[in-house]
Amino acid sequence: MKAFLLLWFMLPFTVLSAQHLIYPSIEKLWETSGGMITPESVLFDAETGILYVANINENPWTKDGNGFISQLSTQGEIIKLKWATGLDAPKGMGLANGFIFVTNIDEVVKIDKITGEVIQRFTHPEAINLNDIAVSEDNRIFISDSRGPCLFELTDNLTILIQSDDVKASNGLEVEGKLLLAGQRNRIVAIDLNTLKVSTFISNTGSIDGLEAVGDGTYLISDWAGKIQCVGPSQDALVLIDTSPDKINAADIEFNVADGILYVPTFFHNSVSALKINFQK
Repeated sequence: MKAFLLLWFMLPFTVLSAQHLIYPSIEKLWETSGGMITPESVLFDAETGILYVANINENPWTKDGNGFISQLSTQGEIIKLKWATGLDAPKGMGLANGFIFVTNIDEVVKIDKITGEVIQRFTHPEAINLNDIAVSEDNRIFISDSRGPCLFELTDNLTILIQSDDVKASNGLEVEGKLLLAGQRNRIVAIDLNTLKVSTFISNTGSIDGLEAVGDGTYLISDWAGKIQCVGPSQDALVLIDTSPDKINAADIEFNVADGILYVPTFFHNSVSALKINFQK
């Protein structure tokens, strides 16, 4: 843990970007201990104040039926460890119309937010390794495939939104207005939801697992190995933290813009961390 702790003592620090000076300050609020098994993503429900954690339970692409979703408080306390069960390898999650949607290898599962019961399952012949979910303000549900050439949309069925090499192997998703942003191996692409035109939005990012908007035109990205950066179309990438030397992963992150708290599922480290980020620009 030496490299991890050293970063806390080094912050805040100053980095000169292409546009301006950025002074980020990071405070570690808490980290769960015990219970989480290969947590891949975190979802914050602003309505209830509950955090949902998708636990793969060891095998990321195996249909073993042992995956589950946990409920946490925003203080890091486990409300219910196995709130929703019977999943295989749950990854990205999204909230829409009072339900939780989660990717589960080659399907999207709809879960009752009150009971945790699986209500419905959706799949498609072209679905291979479904990964992240993003929900627009008008409750459109988008799904990435980290292996195949498709981005999907879930309506009454799971349908192909766009099929192209330009979106192949997309992972983290984020919706901003009429743009669907998709993180790939070394860039973020933007899909115009009116025309479905794909363009490079941010280059030279490194690998992307989680993708979250900060709300000021910049974005937080995680690379699974342990690095979390702040990136933007007009600024240099800023490394906020890097736990890869200690082999502590940073999978599909969640950022609560309202209070500036970043939630980090650590995958094989079997925990979730909460980090308070203060940006001064």
